[in-house]
Amino acid sequence: MVGISVLMLLAAMIGLRFGSVHVSADAIIYNGSAPRYTTPATYDYQPGLQRGAYIAINGEPSNYGGTSRQTLIDARKWNAAGRPDISAHLYLKNNNPIGGESISLGQLLRFPKDFNSAAPFVPDGDSINIAKLTGDTNGISVQNAYWPSNLQVVGRLAPQKSVDVSVPLKYDGSAPITTGQYFQVCENNWQWNGNQANYDGTSIYFRFGVPMDEKTYPDFMNGQYLVTYKDKDGYYRQATDVQTLMPQFDLANDIEIDNVDKGFGTNDGNTLYTNATYRVLGDKQTAANGQKFWDMLQTRGYAPVWRNNQLLTFESFTAGYPGASNPSNPDYFKYMKDILSHNGIGGINWQVVKVLVADNATVNRGAKWNPLDHVTLYDPKQENNSSAAEIPVTKDNVKVTSDNGHINADGTLDTRTPGVYNVTYTYQAVYSDSVKRTISKTIQVTVPGNANNGGGSSSNGSSGNNGSNAGNGNSSWNPSTPTKGDGTGLPNYAAIKGSAVYATKKIYLYKHATFKKSQRTAVYPKAKRTQRPMFVVIGHDRSNGGALRYKVRDVNHGKKTAGKVGYITANRKYVVNVYYKASKKNQTVTVINKNGVHVYKTKDLTGKVKTYKKGAHFKAKRLVRHNLTTRYELKNGNYVTANKKLVIQGNY
Repeated sequence: MVGISVLMLLAAMIGLRFGSVHVSADAIIYNGSAPRYTTPATYDYQPGLQRGAYIAINGEPSNYGGTSRQTLIDARKWNAAGRPDISAHLYLKNNNPIGGESISLGQLLRFPKDFNSAAPFVPDGDSINIAKLTGDTNGISVQNAYWPSNLQVVGRLAPQKSVDVSVPLKYDGSAPITTGQYFQVCENNWQWNGNQANYDGTSIYFRFGVPMDEKTYPDFMNGQYLVTYKDKDGYYRQATDVQTLMPQFDLANDIEIDNVDKGFGTNDGNTLYTNATYRVLGDKQTAANGQKFWDMLQTRGYAPVWRNNQLLTFESFTAGYPGASNPSNPDYFKYMKDILSHNGIGGINWQVVKVLVADNATVNRGAKWNPLDHVTLYDPKQENNSSAAEIPVTKDNVKVTSDNGHINADGTLDTRTPGVYNVTYTYQAVYSDSVKRTISKTIQVTVPGNANNGGGSSSNGSSGNNGSNAGNGNSSWNPSTPTKGDGTGLPNYAAIKGSAVYATKKIYLYKHATFKKSQRTAVYPKAKRTQRPMFVVIGHDRSNGGALRYKVRDVNHGKKTAGKVGYITANRKYVVNVYYKASKKNQTVTVINKNGVHVYKTKDLTGKVKTYKKGAHFKAKRLVRHNLTTRYELKNGNYVTANKKLVIQGNY
């Protein structure tokens, strides 16, 4: 993160919007959303003594110090107040009951220059002479410490008595203040204990920040969290198989401020500060399909990252002044820049680890198929999915089960009966005695042929089951691309696997390809064009009567049905492609999305050029394909989405 001068920041603040920034009218110190830490630390070797370092400005206190507790100073208000002294404090209390023992003191109060010789904060005079003692000061005094710039508190403190020692620190201008720089005030115990000195204490780290509007910071963008893993070379790759199930970003509920150890939410009146470290808490989130966030990932073969002997069930990032940060990992931005902030994905990434990797399979009837031969296991403590991270798969470390099939005594799948069988792999990831995670992955194994009550098939012999490619008794029907309607592929109008479709009329989602009213799992009423329910095609099947069905995943983010999987009709009167497939030369197109559409330099929609507002018209030179979607190419070589929910062909 680039260091930014506070004075430079203040000058730049003129251009910032503060419409959604919530700052207390008077507070210069920010300690987090909850009240400051009000209980100082205690230590076993000196029973009853509570002690803690903290700072104050104009009598306004920070958090009490701890192992790494921090506090923020609003640079704008501190400057406006004339850069007042920052008082370094040492608070001591004998917490023993009345009649108990008094405590001998030997605490040191240490200042920023003791930890960083370039720190521009120094005592505003001789620290011994300017030190102020308040509280129960009888018998308590200060004296020179072992470091010239610090002081030591000595004396005996009676039970239930407390004393506060403060020294004003002035800014001497010897070095610029940057938003990424921390300054330390520390208290240390210095008592001789047998043959050695006790030397420990608490610290409060303070730094300066400027309140910022979350709208100006690119990470705080509406959309799904991006989910990535590291491949064998250590490069970040999108986990496309679970991306549609990722939660939507919610600033008010998802974020906590890491470096003041407090929660955050715009709904509780708190503020984003430059260079503060924030955390997104996975344990408190819900996936798009209604599962708990980590349950969703762990039942699809993924695990949290294990780093520095810690399971990272959160993601942390630092908010800087807009445009002021340098990528800490160029490879991440190289591969993810075209995904972040596009196509419904916001600006924050979740990194996970692939643990169980297995794909759906098709097995000939009666063939021997051992599930353990078709799964790869990676060490969950290694972040890269490289060969070095592979763990040999055995029946002892990977368990195999099937909820609708039969696993033989030798571990193979019973393939004597046609059907589609769910095969689940389960692995117990053990990080330490107290940290364990159960990782699983379910695949579908298709045994083609005329089904007969096997593998979850319907009793009348149809393939109207949970399979994505099982044919209607036709083992050769395994379509991947449109063909003529010859029975071995899809009709030309059909949406292929991986493409998006939406419903133009009321439809239902069914459990199986042969529709029955009792097996409806969701209903989608007819909606206006911009709000039509959308699905991603993940496979195809046919009903008992041979009607084509789409096996789909609901991608209507924010809806209760999001993430559901099932079958819908492929009838063109009810379901069509989301993206235009054809267009006239120099076609007039109208923007219908209320938020408008962006114009980009490239057909993968990167390099935003401008935005067309709702109701705007533009001329499209032609329609071009990009993966499974389409774009309008403009005469100047720029591109606009051809999503029917956002634009419509013609002059409307």
